[in-house]
Amino acid sequence: MIFLHISDIHFLREYKKEVSGYNSIFNNMTNPIDQIKKLMSKVNNKLDFIIITGDLVEGGNSEDYRELKRHLDEIFKDIPYIITLGNHDNKAEFYKGWFNKDLGNKPYNATMNIGDIKVISFDNSEYHNPNGVIDTGRCKWLREELKKDNDKNIILMLHHHLLKEQFNLPQASYDNEFEEIIKNSSIISIFSGHTHHPYRGEFMGKPYFTSGSLSFVGYNEEDGRVRFEEASKCNLCTYENGKIDVEVINVTDENKLLTYVRF
Repeated sequence: MIFLHISDIHFLREYKKEVSGYNSIFNNMTNPIDQIKKLMSKVNNKLDFIIITGDLVEGGNSEDYRELKRHLDEIFKDIPYIITLGNHDNKAEFYKGWFNKDLGNKPYNATMNIGDIKVISFDNSEYHNPNGVIDTGRCKWLREELKKDNDKNIILMLHHHLLKEQFNLPQASYDNEFEEIIKNSSIISIFSGHTHHPYRGEFMGKPYFTSGSLSFVGYNEEDGRVRFEEASKCNLCTYENGKIDVEVINVTDENKLLTYVRF
């Protein structure tokens, strides 16, 4: 079975033009929808399903989510896909645009069964909270979900990265309860986003993978600035006999400088 792991789309129907600062990243960035189309032209005939680990939209409104869903449904066609949300996703606007429902800011958790795989989409995000949160309530939901479908091999997907050493941004906030849940679970792999940099490692004894982004990526410079480039990447994943192998796929042919930002 083959599936795609993509992340950090940061879609908007229309990006604000800024001469400097964070929003200037988007001035010359290729629309993420075009990147997704380019990606699918490479792998479309191979895929059994797709996972998307958050930051679907760049702080947009319900119409941005509605438009993104329309694009994804059209591009992916009959390939099943499952999403989670990131710190740039406004939950209230997401529910309105994605489901035409007014559900406020409650966490969006979901599951999807494909063959002998169960994918758990675990929401550890809060809008505008760059570090995310994994609190008692979210742990309770995850613990209960892990008790179900004992005949399935479980994939856990979430937005924020879990390992301090993998990136210079703080990892998700969690305590021993979350660590014990993961350690004692039947999860076969964990997938995350947020950093925009591909990574592979291990969390509580479980194989752990972070995807690159389909929007932009940042690199720290010696003078304190961050150099932002367009260097779209994703993970092409192969599942066989209860194990997952991951290959990083380059979507862009070459990196493109977007801007420098001093935070």
